Amino acid sequence: MPMGEMPKNALGRGLKSLISDEGFVSVPQVEEQELPRDGGVGTLPIEKIRANPFQPRKEFDEAALEELKNSIIENGVIQPVTVCREGEIYQLISGERRLRAVTLAGFKFIPAYIIDAADDSSKLELALIENIQREDLNAIEVALALKSLTTKCNLSQEEIAQKVGKNRSTVSNFLRLLKLPLQIQDSIRNREISSGHARALINLPGEQQQVKVWKQILANQLSVRQTEALVNRMFKDKAAKPVQPSSSERSSHLSELESLLRNNLATKVRIVEKKEGKGEIHIQYFSRDDLERLLEIIRHD
Repeated sequence: MPMGEMPKNALGRGLKSLISDEGFVSVPQVEEQELPRDGGVGTLPIEKIRANPFQPRKEFDEAALEELKNSIIENGVIQPVTVCREGEIYQLISGERRLRAVTLAGFKFIPAYIIDAADDSSKLELALIENIQREDLNAIEVALALKSLTTKCNLSQEEIAQKVGKNRSTVSNFLRLLKLPLQIQDSIRNREISSGHARALINLPGEQQQVKVWKQILANQLSVRQTEALVNRMFKDKAAKPVQPSSSERSSHLSELESLLRNNLATKVRIVEKKEGKGEIHIQYFSRDDLERLLEIIRHD
């Protein structure tokens, strides 16, 4: 097969449901202007496709690209890239890894699904949502993409959750990762620690403590569960010396309730008993993120 030509079945099985059971040959090699603007599937010259400026993925693993290139040479492109028309060129919405791999393979054309996006805001939203739904992004890439949806597309967390098919609490937890120190964010990018480790770290009240526990995770190869236990112990140590009541008649039952609440909430809790069975519960938080964590626990309980 001459270099630059796609195999006859280059679109692969994944696209058959979009066109027909005939595979690649069912998509005619039409001129660009004959391709529909919305919902059309066909082949496009690679030189006519521009990279997506809103691509949330910032790093591309060279070894993984080489593997994808070899797979494409052997099996073709299983799933088309998604583009939108911009005059005589096309802007990539999703599929940059596939585009790079096809280019490395020496092909001149790539199967593409053409959609209609009226403005930059629509393109940004489509690109981010397409990429967020992919499973191979690291947690920080997902978090940055979600943040762009809030800051550049003016979407609320509820709206984002609906569009990307995630729970609102999941969206909130991803966004909170961006408040971690940059060295911990880089550690997540490099997959040294998981998003589960990161969610435990974000509950600590200060950067110094977060970095301290992060270093322990790396040094001792702590699991997520071990990290959560370590963080909980740190909270318990802080709450180990609660302020004693002025009255010597304080009920042991209230002390037990305080201990139960401290263990469940992993923070300082104080029950103040007043006359006639009335009282107050004081729950301490150390940051806005810690408050969000407590609210999530209370909501779910």
